[in-house]
Amino acid sequence: MKENSFEIYRSIFQKMGRISILHRNIFERSVSDMEIHHSQHRLLMYIAKQGEVTSQKILAEKFCISPAAIARTLKELETEGYIKRSSIENDSRFNKIVITDKGKDIVSKSYAMFKETDENAFADYSDDDIELLNQYLDKIQARLLEKYEEYDCARKTDEKE
Repeated sequence: MKENSFEIYRSIFQKMGRISILHRNIFERSVSDMEIHHSQHRLLMYIAKQGEVTSQKILAEKFCISPAAIARTLKELETEGYIKRSSIENDSRFNKIVITDKGKDIVSKSYAMFKETDENAFADYSDDDIELLNQYLDKIQARLLEKYEEYDCARKTDEKE
């Protein structure tokens, strides 16, 4: 590779980091207008995608946070009317967690915001360009995950989304 490869690589990773931060900040500002905290929002989106969840432990593993933190967030979501928990017959250790209509409204608004933000970011690119970029990023991600297998939590989170 070229003599200045290190500088180019560093520049690329810095840009990817800034892009990620910008994307997240744009979306978090939009979410804050909905009067829901970011961590609550992430959990709500996951529950909506799954349809229902039966284990707080699974949620804790998925989000790489403590079961106590999951319990608090679920309680807040339930108190605000975004989710509903009910006991599962024959097994009191588990609760069925489902999203309510109020929660579905937040999810619907969120998808609209995601779509608008993402379409704006990629407005100047063809479908082929976007697919090629995605393939390049997949390769970079695979190499990094291969190199740093000790980051199991990051890999589990990425694989489940």
